[in-house]
Amino acid sequence: MTTESFQPDSLKSVGSLLAQGRQQRGWSVDDVSERTRIPRRYLLAIESGQADHLPEPVYVRAFIRKYSDLVELNGTELLRELQPAAAIAEAVTAGTPIERASASLDKPTLRPFHAWLLYGALVIVALAGFSYLQRSQEPEVISAVKPIQPAPANPAQGKTQKPSAKPATQGAGAFGPPAPASKGLQMQLAMTQASWVRVIADGRKAFEGELPVGAKRDWQAEKQFTVRAGNAGGVLITLNDRSLGQLGKSGEVVERVFRPEP
Repeated sequence: MTTESFQPDSLKSVGSLLAQGRQQRGWSVDDVSERTRIPRRYLLAIESGQADHLPEPVYVRAFIRKYSDLVELNGTELLRELQPAAAIAEAVTAGTPIERASASLDKPTLRPFHAWLLYGALVIVALAGFSYLQRSQEPEVISAVKPIQPAPANPAQGKTQKPSAKPATQGAGAFGPPAPASKGLQMQLAMTQASWVRVIADGRKAFEGELPVGAKRDWQAEKQFTVRAGNAGGVLITLNDRSLGQLGKSGEVVERVFRPEP
C-alpha cells in the first residue's frame, strides 16, 4: 500500500466486526469471497488488520463497503473508523503554529491562479473516482410492470373503452418482455443452482437464506421487490406470471429492484 495506508489498530477493529458478522451467519471466508467476488487473501488481511497485505486504500474501502453490505453492517460507520496513517504522522510532525509559520517563509508559495488550477484538477479527479464507486455498488433498478387503469363500468355513459393494444414496456432491457399488468407484484424464484438469496418486499425483508436446486418460492408486494443473490445464474425470476429469465450470470453477486413504472 502507499503512505496513505490505514492504521493497523483501526483496520483490525473494523475487520473484527466484519468477521463477527460472517461467523454469526455460519459462513467461511471462502463463502464470503464467493458472494462478494473479493479475493480470499484480501478478506483475511482485512479481518486480521494486515494493512501491508492490501492494495490501494480506494480499493480497500470498496471491499469493506461490499463486505459490510453482505453481513448487514453500516459500511459508512465502519469506513469512518479507518484512520489513514499519513494523517496521524502529519499531526505529529506539524509542530507549533510558530514553527509552521517560520518554515513556510522558506518555502515557495503558489500564486492564486496556479492554486485554483490545482484545486480544480483535484476536484475533477475526486468526482470521477466517487462516480465510479457509486456505479459499481448501486443495484440495477428494473421497472417490471406498467399498471393499466381499468375503464369505469358505467352503463349510463353509453360508451365502451377499447383496451390499449400497446403492451407494457420494460424499463431496462436486461430480462426481455415485461410481465402483464396486474394489481401489485407477484414474484416467484425458481432455483436451477443452489444460491444464497435475500428478498425485500416493500422495504421489509421477506426472506434471506440458502435455496437448494429445484426450490421454488413465491412472494407478493404492492410497490417493489429487491432481490440479491450470491449466484445470480442459478435464480430464475417470474414476475406476474411472466418469466424474466436469469437474475444474472453464474457465480455473480447481483442485486436488482423490480417495481411498477410510474
